[in-house]
Amino acid sequence: MLTVLIVEKDEEQLKRILGLVNWGVYDFEVVGTLGDGISAMEAIFKAPPDLVIADDDLPGLGGIELIEHMQGYGILCDFAIVSETESFETARRAMRLGVEEYLLKPVDRDELIRVLRKYTERRKSSMGHDINERFFSTRRSLRNSFMDVLTAPDSTAHYSIDYINLRYHFQFSEGVFQSAIIIVKGAFTFAEENEDFLDSVITDIRAVFDPLCFEVLPFIQGRFRASLTFNYDKESCAGEVLPEIFPIVQERLQKCGCEDAVVCVGIGLPEYDAVKLRRTLETAERAVRCGLLRGQNKVYSYGKLEFDKTVSADILTPALLTELRGSAEALDIGKFERAVQSALSKVSFNTDPAVLIAICGAAVDAVVDAVKTESEATGLPERKEILNRVGNAVTLTGVKAELAAWARDLFSRRRRECEYERPVREAVRYINAYCTQPLTLESIAERVHLNTSYFCTIFKKETGQNFSDYLTGCRIKEAKRLLRESSLRISQICSAVGYTDYKYFSKIFKKSVGMNPSAYRVLHG
Repeated sequence: MLTVLIVEKDEEQLKRILGLVNWGVYDFEVVGTLGDGISAMEAIFKAPPDLVIADDDLPGLGGIELIEHMQGYGILCDFAIVSETESFETARRAMRLGVEEYLLKPVDRDELIRVLRKYTERRKSSMGHDINERFFSTRRSLRNSFMDVLTAPDSTAHYSIDYINLRYHFQFSEGVFQSAIIIVKGAFTFAEENEDFLDSVITDIRAVFDPLCFEVLPFIQGRFRASLTFNYDKESCAGEVLPEIFPIVQERLQKCGCEDAVVCVGIGLPEYDAVKLRRTLETAERAVRCGLLRGQNKVYSYGKLEFDKTVSADILTPALLTELRGSAEALDIGKFERAVQSALSKVSFNTDPAVLIAICGAAVDAVVDAVKTESEATGLPERKEILNRVGNAVTLTGVKAELAAWARDLFSRRRRECEYERPVREAVRYINAYCTQPLTLESIAERVHLNTSYFCTIFKKETGQNFSDYLTGCRIKEAKRLLRESSLRISQICSAVGYTDYKYFSKIFKKSVGMNPSAYRVLHG
């Protein structure tokens, strides 16, 4: 019989979950119930259960944090998250940790039975060699979580080598830490089975570097971008061999019949302390951005590059910053584009890409500060999305185009919202922020204190769309972003944007965009 621990802060909810099923019928025994994350962590340490059903909002230590701690110490019990609301960010974090089940309160009996049956079947089939597979899957999820934080545009993360090894199951040793970033763009004609292209590239790279390194840490950042961090002995030749990454990628592209793709590899400075992992990634980022200024289909080693004396303050003068802010506050896309073009025109072949990164950051900050509101989560998510898109551009023209398209969309959205009557404006903001959740016309009307019929009328009048079409548009927009920027499978994206039926999602996407999701990913990935 399998064991289950239930961690739920609300006693009424706990009683409901306990009484939903006869646990023994499904081969489970409830070995404990707790109301906070700290107590749960202690109980799991003492006697790990087979399954933990945990509230995502626990006192002391939330459900996701509980899972991160347990996996960090190598405890491999299964988890299911229970939540009041269907948060995409929570679901994304859970997915990165390998958690597949996300239940909404009040927990539905049939859903709970489905989860129990699923984990029972998994446990029966996992006796033996599958345990090792689960361990490696868990470790990979943990490492991705670590790198997701470390590579964020505004990250200030610094970790000691002992903490990293204990918390994330790395095998780092004292020596050299050095990063490389790969960007591959072009006219790809990959079918669905080629979704694992970067996995294949990383396998090829590891075949060369694993024998030379203590640890090789890969991290796929979207469909055609990856970073790798190498930890090797000072006497190793690994650092000298890093430029070989470029021909490895080219060879893999040739095998796929995509010799016309654009490839750029940037190699960061070597560092000699794990707390400086962020710095070697930053210099690798600057190196790969040299492709924007000096040409693609090359490998750039930051330590071997020479730059002119231009610094960001030379270009981002008070006058230019005022122009960026003023154009954003006026929602004037023409002035904004001219300000961006003025800044980019001062970047030369020999300019340090750090200056280019600063220009993009200033332009994005000007827009975010101008359009964000207290009731709308515009700030960080919008900023991170566009900085990632700009980072994957292959020309300065592409950088400008990405910034302009992003700003134009936000300006247009804000201009429309300013024209709406207050209840519609509030509804639009809420739909934009929570479109991936199960919203209904009735729930939104209730939120803005209007009866459904009247709300439906004024919503159509002010937006030009009925509620369902507007909601669909928001979800399709998010789906397009995930198809461009994430490595999630299309079935996962379907769920992430609020659809349960893949065929229906594909039909709606094609009707809206003019092509199915896989074709869109091939064209824009």
